[in-house]
Amino acid sequence: MSQQVITDIEAIRKYIEVADKKLINQMLNGLDIAKDLPVLRDVREPRHLKKMVVDAGARRLNTSIKKAKGGRTFSERILTPQGAMKIIEIIPEEVRESFMSSQLDPNAKEIPFGQWVWQQEFAKIASEINDNFFYSVNPETIPAFSATATYAEGALVYFNDIVYEMIDDVDTTAGQSPETHQAKWADVDNKVICDGPDKIIEEELTAGNLLISGSGGSFDKDSAYDAVMDLWDPIPEAHKNKRLVLLTSYDVQSDIAISQNKQFGTGVGVGSVDIEQGKPFVVKGTGGRLTVVPNTWMLGSRRLMATMAGNAVIGMNQTGDASKVGKVIENLHGYEAIVKWMIGFQFRDLEVLYVNDQR
Repeated sequence: MSQQVITDIEAIRKYIEVADKKLINQMLNGLDIAKDLPVLRDVREPRHLKKMVVDAGARRLNTSIKKAKGGRTFSERILTPQGAMKIIEIIPEEVRESFMSSQLDPNAKEIPFGQWVWQQEFAKIASEINDNFFYSVNPETIPAFSATATYAEGALVYFNDIVYEMIDDVDTTAGQSPETHQAKWADVDNKVICDGPDKIIEEELTAGNLLISGSGGSFDKDSAYDAVMDLWDPIPEAHKNKRLVLLTSYDVQSDIAISQNKQFGTGVGVGSVDIEQGKPFVVKGTGGRLTVVPNTWMLGSRRLMATMAGNAVIGMNQTGDASKVGKVIENLHGYEAIVKWMIGFQFRDLEVLYVNDQR
């Protein structure tokens, strides 16, 4: 039995030595965010997203006029990627007690077993990135825990190199740390990687660089269609004619579909007549210019984001030394390895971004 343990652990170790970049690329490319949004490749440092606005200048023919009318204005937004990592520890005893006894096919070869183990690790990383992307925040903005401060629900702090969120609806008193009052705090390290869409939108709204479109307010499956039209109506015709996409969560897409079916369909889900939930569809009353697109990475958000396709972008480093599994290091009970990657998000142009006031 002990010899078999050594063989299988060696298979796990050897596989990652030859397949680390392939697995990392599969993990990053397999993310829903990378399928739904454009990806800027090989982003390891701030990427400048340029914009040029050309002034109006068309006029009647007049050969006596020699000077150009108007010019152009340049601006930019910056996508700043952040480094992320996961330290993975493999302990032979754990493998012997779990994988070998119940999950590993007795006839499995060494390399397939090693591949299977690492695929599960990378699938978990992909899940953590995707499920925390929308509400993610830049770790550089998180303060250290202060023993003299009090914290309200939602507060983020660094404590013993881990980011915690205060989750109790009753404020802490001085000294109530993640160590002394564990029930009040949750480990949210995987939610603090880079500024995600929610954080950027809220910051731009606060700064006045982005405005709520329409009157806003909460909505449900009965009023969702009206909420979409409330957001749509104030958008300038020039932007509507770009054929916008409305990025939503799956729950919101479902509400809009049910609401639109009640107004324009049977309202009871007749196939080939009513809109299907979980799929993109064109919103009635927009001249075919607004398409609802549901996204897993928006989780349960009630945010509506109408914009041009390609305006929301992700930056990743999917090749090179920064995107590989680090050196495998033996320890007392097994070995450790580290996976590193970089990821960032940004809207190219706020001018063609229209949002409601729900989060």
